[in-house]
Amino acid sequence: MSSATQPIGVIARLLDLSERRVQQLSREGVIPKAERGQYDLIGSVRGYVRYLRDQATKAQAGAPDYAAERARFIRARADLAEMEAEEKRGALIAAEEIEAAWIAVLALLRTRLLALPDRLAPQVFEQSTVGDTRNLIRMTIREVLDDLAQPDVQLEASADIDGLADPEADGGDGAEGAAPAAGTDDQRLGGSEPTAEL
Repeated sequence: MSSATQPIGVIARLLDLSERRVQQLSREGVIPKAERGQYDLIGSVRGYVRYLRDQATKAQAGAPDYAAERARFIRARADLAEMEAEEKRGALIAAEEIEAAWIAVLALLRTRLLALPDRLAPQVFEQSTVGDTRNLIRMTIREVLDDLAQPDVQLEASADIDGLADPEADGGDGAEGAAPAAGTDDQRLGGSEPTAEL
């Protein structure tokens, strides 16, 4: 027996591998093929060192690591299962549902706010002081916000987000049910001078 060739047991101990792994590396071409059960000692060591060096280079270059990718896949599946369980418990809401709810709330807010001028104009006109006018406006805005803060608010699906809101959606006929007058603010107030802004 030449010292240049050794049996599989010696090669396995030298490379710190199992005999089965040595045979597998031999089939993959990493270690030179055995001749009559004997492996070339120098060729086996060189092939295995080259194989380890290639593996290290691939790892540094960001080549996918099977174990790491499998762990990531298992974590993703676990996260998905957890989200599905939370959704069934009602602890998780789909982003589309949240977006639709916010759009409906904002459309309702827009409708209510756009209705305020027609609703408040007759009442503001009757106020004797700026302070009374300010208090009336604040009170009305708080009413609108309180209505929107109620948990059982029915969201109006038909609210027009892009167009002008319908003042009647908020009882916008004015405080006393009078229809809003046509013309500019100055014409409705009956004066030719501009009114003071609040």
